[in-house]
Amino acid sequence: KMSDGPNGVRGESLGATRTPGLSIPTSIVVGASWDVDLAHQLGLLLGREARRKAVHVLLAPTVNLHRTPIGGRTFECLSEDPELTAQLAVAIVRGVQSQEVAVTVKHFAANDTEVDRMTVDAQMDETTLREFYLRPFEATVIDAGAWGVMSSYNKLNGEHAANNRELLHEILRVDWGFNGFVVSDWFGSHDTVASVRAGLDVPMPGPTTIYGKKLLQAVEEGLVGEAEVNARVEAVLRLIERTRADERPASSAEHTVDDPSERALIRKASAAGSVLVRNALVSNQSAPNGSPALPITPGSVRSIAVVGPNAKVTRTQGGGSSSLQEISTSTILGGLQARYGDDAVKWRRGTSIDKLAPIVGAEQLRTPGGKPGWRVDYFDRDDTSSPPARTDTTERSALTFFGAAPPGVDPFDFTVVITGEFIPDVDGTHDVSLVITGMGSLTVNDEVVVDDSLGVLPRSREYFGFGSEEQLHGIPMKQGVPVRFEARMRTRAGFSAVRIGVRAPQDPDELNDAVQLAADADVAIVVVGTNDEWETEGHDRDSITLPGRQDELVRRVAAVNPRTIVVVNAGAPVAMPWINDVQAVLVGFFGGMEMGNAIADVLAGDADPGGRLPVAYPKHLEDSPAMRDYAPVNGAQRYTEGEWYGWRGQARNMVEPLIPFGHGLSYGEATWGAPHVSTDRSWPRCEVTVPVSCVSARAATVVVQCYVRRVGDTNPPRLAAWCKRVIEPSSFADVVVNVPWTAFRRWNPARRAWRVEGGEWEILIAASSVDVRASVIIEIDESESGPSRGSDQPPSRLG
Repeated sequence: KMSDGPNGVRGESLGATRTPGLSIPTSIVVGASWDVDLAHQLGLLLGREARRKAVHVLLAPTVNLHRTPIGGRTFECLSEDPELTAQLAVAIVRGVQSQEVAVTVKHFAANDTEVDRMTVDAQMDETTLREFYLRPFEATVIDAGAWGVMSSYNKLNGEHAANNRELLHEILRVDWGFNGFVVSDWFGSHDTVASVRAGLDVPMPGPTTIYGKKLLQAVEEGLVGEAEVNARVEAVLRLIERTRADERPASSAEHTVDDPSERALIRKASAAGSVLVRNALVSNQSAPNGSPALPITPGSVRSIAVVGPNAKVTRTQGGGSSSLQEISTSTILGGLQARYGDDAVKWRRGTSIDKLAPIVGAEQLRTPGGKPGWRVDYFDRDDTSSPPARTDTTERSALTFFGAAPPGVDPFDFTVVITGEFIPDVDGTHDVSLVITGMGSLTVNDEVVVDDSLGVLPRSREYFGFGSEEQLHGIPMKQGVPVRFEARMRTRAGFSAVRIGVRAPQDPDELNDAVQLAADADVAIVVVGTNDEWETEGHDRDSITLPGRQDELVRRVAAVNPRTIVVVNAGAPVAMPWINDVQAVLVGFFGGMEMGNAIADVLAGDADPGGRLPVAYPKHLEDSPAMRDYAPVNGAQRYTEGEWYGWRGQARNMVEPLIPFGHGLSYGEATWGAPHVSTDRSWPRCEVTVPVSCVSARAATVVVQCYVRRVGDTNPPRLAAWCKRVIEPSSFADVVVNVPWTAFRRWNPARRAWRVEGGEWEILIAASSVDVRASVIIEIDESESGPSRGSDQPPSRLG
């Protein structure tokens, strides 16, 4: 049994029938933690959670790189940097597989955009591919011994990944010695013979897609040999043995476990990956003598204005296949009210960020029997005149189906009927909307407002491109007067969705009311961000601008409150044209089910903001070097920037970032002494030791980052290694960074080998990509190594 990750284990998602589970922080938060030990702990937790869901294979981690800041799955990936991604992914894989659960490191390879993702041809040179985009996959295979890899949808240099022999056989199995299994992304395999020969073991969503009878025919026609089939079978048998699938049947019941210690780990991880990017001094009654804007010590202020849409509806995970039903969710507003008290904390939304009419929760839904939610009836085929095969209750006005049909329902052809009442909380015309992947209809107060019995509505970007364009209709409603809804959809197992939204009339004074609340408060906290409509699998964002009137909200609040703190609840970089107008900015990303509590911990000073940015934030989208050739031309997306994407490309082009890669502040203050380096020049590797002293009353979180380049090279260096430590108040510690030989290697396509150029190398010791504290010169010997050596192994010496 397989299940999506990487920020939890979804298990079966059968419409209203879903097993709630743990939602850990999304991968970009793990990337921002720069904490290998924490990544391992989260991997262990994912492995345990997988076993609770009777899952043998976790479809995670996602290790594609942040080539641009607008990738739809940026939140699902760890970093723009290959080495940061590699080391954290290695830790996650080791943790998951220690629980006898397989991973599928994905998406192999160069699946760095959602634009035309099923067909786009990612074209790049071999050196860039090896040194950057394949590096995390190489590390998880060689260093962590990953049991599984998922091939991507896209083509790579002309061939689809699922039948790309150079990728799946020559690189993965020959060069790296991989002995696990390769699974395709869902509906991402195309060619029976080429896939078998390339090394695709499991096409999904099942063998019948391109194997099964098609493979049998290919064997009978002599197109595929017995040895080739045996190799694919052996890989699957090895997977069964490693995961003990014969002892743990996939039909076992899924279980929800709500363990306080696991909640505490998720909360800790969310705080550890939150990044304090600005913390200016303020002088007012609540913070005298020019104190930093943060933390806000409980009891030191009488009133806190919390404004912004994401404060009350905090987004803890992105959209797409990684989303799951959380056991519970802590919102930022709820966390602040719990920490500071309901009397001190008041909230106004200020503006809306919804792209579609919002999904409605159980508090405004009633079943025909008067209970919270809507009734969901399932019928085989379209025979809705017979008694339903199954009846459930949904607590939200949207259903998604991943995998099989609900128990008792014909998986090959069924109809779902959703009925109930919506209770408006204001008078006025409400926008009612429908997005549907199959054939269906929507009726409101016995009037058919959408009728698409043939499934011919135009398609949109929603639901991976399978969803219809949003169908909007204005319906007059009265506060408290129930409105009857009935939605129907005919579909089949695999993937389908029906989404009913209701948008209440907008309050024209909403933004002004939020600004006035902020003006009257001691402190203003503006929570801005995105949601799963803007950041999701299936499509990229069009802009890094915050949706709605959020920028205006921040500016106006900052103009009336001299202690304005902004919390950014977005899973990818966003523009911050107001950054110098506010006193503090905390980036929390999509922080998992305990995010609200964790953000409150950080704002109150109960936890240090432990994160450092894993991706540079540009001032403008066009500052991102890869945007030059972002749009595919004739089906090809050309990586013409080569290695010079992200922060290194901006630095090479002398473009100043909004917030640099690796940046993050601590509430504690630390001083760094002169570094010492010891070198094993023949391996080669080195150990950099930096003496660090905490000179404040609060502990200081320190991330010593080491970047390397050849002496004389004026181009931006590459991140080589780092070490994260917490230094206690008035104490001292030696922070040791181990730089492996892989930091000095470069790919030689002609030799199909790694070359370490001998001579002098510069190591820059830094707190971020632009905050270099010291540099040292080392000398190493020249060497050449085959492609199968890990970072903790000495390079092989080729003749």
